[in-house]
Amino acid sequence: MKIASVYGLRYASPKTAESTILYHLKRNGIVRRDPADHVRKVSPEMVEGWIRRYQNGESLRQIAEGKVDAVTVWNHLKVRGVVLRDKVEAQIKTVTKYERRPFQGDEAEKAYLLGLRYGDLNVVKHGRAVRVRVSTTHPAMAELFESLFAPYGHVFRYARRARLTRYEWSLECDLDSTFGFLVQKITLMELKELPTSQFIEFAAGLFDAEGTICLHRKENGSTFEVSISNTETGLIDILDERVKAMGYHPRLEMRTQDELRLGYPKSGEISVLRLSRQSEICRFLASLPLRHGEKTDKARFVIERVCDDNFGVGQDVLLDWESLVASVKERRDEFVLQAGVNCGSLHPPRDVEYERTASFP
Repeated sequence: MKIASVYGLRYASPKTAESTILYHLKRNGIVRRDPADHVRKVSPEMVEGWIRRYQNGESLRQIAEGKVDAVTVWNHLKVRGVVLRDKVEAQIKTVTKYERRPFQGDEAEKAYLLGLRYGDLNVVKHGRAVRVRVSTTHPAMAELFESLFAPYGHVFRYARRARLTRYEWSLECDLDSTFGFLVQKITLMELKELPTSQFIEFAAGLFDAEGTICLHRKENGSTFEVSISNTETGLIDILDERVKAMGYHPRLEMRTQDELRLGYPKSGEISVLRLSRQSEICRFLASLPLRHGEKTDKARFVIERVCDDNFGVGQDVLLDWESLVASVKERRDEFVLQAGVNCGSLHPPRDVEYERTASFP
């Protein structure tokens, strides 16, 4: 039939084409192939090789290599008891450039990621994959994202324009379906019932995304304060309940901000949970397993320099704190500058070279 097609021969039906071509082959002394001849040529050694290649991820068509039919390979693998992949999964694996590894964390790790999910982390279903994304101007957040997800999939980083800072970095990673627990945020009822150990992990993830450690200068002395903010009022209300149950004395505030601050409509109401008692701040920060580099540096500073000082915040502490804050800002500005360079809109200083990172099409 294919030979007839190649020569442009047209017949009443495919069967007529087949019969005509076979007739001329026979007439010219060309023996017709035995339809089962290729099956008889398959040796046990060939099948062993097929099994190894299939288990290493190759498709039936790749293994057949045009020498036999893919169905022949499939039949031999099935007879040997090889567990065959789902066809769709096999196709996805064939076209997937980067390996995705299943989630290996425990309940504590899961709780931390769920806390981060309520803040900066954006999660969507992407085919059978779970795509996680974050946009940031802070190198510490980019480092945190890569440390969390690079063990499970390839992390892409690319620069883009931003409304507030002109430029920022976006990071994306396609994960195995075992990360499906991140697609939907944990419900407020589930958060209310989380065991204390997991709630602390959740609070750490949320604090790494939405938490702030700041210094208030006052006439009668300076004091530190920690806060967590979110546009979801119910979330902050439950945090308030649980933190109070742990012996803290937080206060709740509501703030109003520009609904179009990000260039698109977003809730203008934001709830803030604050802790201002110095002893409680120290205990709270010490209890959180923070991972965000900037947050951990600030928390360590407060715990080491303020909590053990019975005389309050001295001038030396103020100067060192300002130096730490300036260092964080300097790293952030440099990070934004690199994003501008990668967007092609800025030129780096003569003594600095920037490496372009791979970007999405």
